[in-house]
Amino acid sequence: MNTRRHFLTRTAGLAATTFAGPNLLLRGQDTASKRLNLAVIGANGKGQSDTQAVTLAHNIVALVDVDSNRLEEAARRREKIHAESNAATPNVPKLYQDFRKMFDEMAGEIDGVIVSTPDHTHYLAAMHAIKHGKHVCVQKPLCNYIGEVRELHQAAKNAKIITQMGNQGRTMEGQRLAKEWIEQGVIGTLKEIRLWTNRPVWPQGPIKKKLVECPANLDWDLWLSSEPSEPYFEFDLDEATAKKNKRSPGPHNFNWRGWWQFGSGALGDMGCHIMDATFSILGQLIPEKIDAESGPITDLNAPAWSRLVYHMPAGKHPALKVSWHDGEIDGQPNKPERHPDIPEDTFKKASSGMMFIGTDGVIFEGDAYCKSPVIYPLEKFTQVRLDMQAGKIKKTETRSAMPDNPQGEWAHHIVNGGLPSSNFDYSCPLTEFVLLGNLAIRAQQTVQWDKDAMKVTNAEAPNQFITRPSYRPGWKAS
Repeated sequence: MNTRRHFLTRTAGLAATTFAGPNLLLRGQDTASKRLNLAVIGANGKGQSDTQAVTLAHNIVALVDVDSNRLEEAARRREKIHAESNAATPNVPKLYQDFRKMFDEMAGEIDGVIVSTPDHTHYLAAMHAIKHGKHVCVQKPLCNYIGEVRELHQAAKNAKIITQMGNQGRTMEGQRLAKEWIEQGVIGTLKEIRLWTNRPVWPQGPIKKKLVECPANLDWDLWLSSEPSEPYFEFDLDEATAKKNKRSPGPHNFNWRGWWQFGSGALGDMGCHIMDATFSILGQLIPEKIDAESGPITDLNAPAWSRLVYHMPAGKHPALKVSWHDGEIDGQPNKPERHPDIPEDTFKKASSGMMFIGTDGVIFEGDAYCKSPVIYPLEKFTQVRLDMQAGKIKKTETRSAMPDNPQGEWAHHIVNGGLPSSNFDYSCPLTEFVLLGNLAIRAQQTVQWDKDAMKVTNAEAPNQFITRPSYRPGWKAS
């Protein structure tokens, strides 16, 4: 294991390839000193780490969060980061609960916007930014409806802005190594891919609502954004599920992920990470058919477990199947079959991961990001490392300018030109790839997908899940 870490550390240190493209100079500054003015929508939780990724190099001029307590905490934590880094005292960002008001008052002062809200508000916030001509970095998944993904992609193209999705594995070395190994025949012919996650780690499956008083610090109407107005609620959970749920029993903060209208289940949470390397290795292909089985679902809630099979057309590799497993069944992890070359203890410890199975070996990664892939049998991995050192296995993939920092990479390319690793031309189709699994789960049947028509062709009912049913007036960007 130490050898593995040493090898990956050395290979990650190779100089990044510079993306082509003109410098983009804003407000007359040169690229050496350029500090962007950025706004963060969804300032706490994941938004806090997204802020941390750029706050020392750029100016955070606005923070937005519908929870006043979390908004103030985000501002304090940002100040602490600067103090602990011995950095210059940062400017004081303006604080907002409604991102629409922020754009009304500050659009002229902002270069780019980071969106780290729950899934159902990604499209709305990003589209407002795009309509104002702002560069955008949006957390994964870009949207929780395929129709919104397509609209967002086209709007960004028309606006000619720099875009990024926050799937950090796309910036890492490991994903690129796995692709280079496969393309240069290290494991023979690629014949199957198996993916899995331990998510959901929040309440999921059929859940009833229990009406309670809304916390005073939360603007629930703003949190709902374009979703139909309804009273604040918590989950009516059985005793065992309530005991496992370590967070607030309401949808606010984290537990929204299991609700179709707000999140996109285990698949939406982790698919843009775990499926990322697969999508890249297969040449960014979209599946022709998806089979699905799952635990019970409702019109409101995603299932506690699911199994999917993506049928991929031939492209760089022969036609093959990509399987996905998530959740638990009867208290046991719902994982795919272990490849016999992978040690049983190693596989058991991997709560999330991926197997790229070839005719002459398997590439295994026991985390969500394809950060440190290993080849089995290990004798083959040893030979591959020697072949890389000798130049027999080439580095053909462009490396990230800022590994493990998608927000920093995005800001870097706004200033210096070129495209981030997970720009919308890449991440919009990736998100569609992921969401097609949810389409099959919600349909509770196999779906055949026509990507050009954006339509399920073997049944009509699943097509109702392609676009969001409705938007409340005043929320869609005009």
